[in-house]
Amino acid sequence: MFIVSKRNFLVRRADGSSYLVKKDFVGEIPQDVFDSTVIQGAIKGGLAAVPSTRKDKDLYQAEQTAQEKEEECDLRPDAQAEKTPDEEGTSDGEHKSDKESEPAEKQKRSRR
Repeated sequence: MFIVSKRNFLVRRADGSSYLVKKDFVGEIPQDVFDSTVIQGAIKGGLAAVPSTRKDKDLYQAEQTAQEKEEECDLRPDAQAEKTPDEEGTSDGEHKSDKESEPAEKQKRSRR
């Protein structure tokens, strides 16, 4: 099966050997590796994507979907996107016009 991998995966095969799927791998993997719980869990979690065809457009779309799923499932506090001041609004009860006039006031002070 054809997959796009976002992380390294080490899959134990039925014969006891290991199969390594490297980070950023794009290509074919054996069917028994594809059917493993490790790869199936990665697909569900967005760490690997399976496009329906091999066309570039579908590959890019599958990769984008995998990235979105990965971002949704990432619970690390340092990975949470910080809001920009525009998204949060103004803080400390200030108005945007006050914030915009600050650079002008600083320039006036520096000229004195």
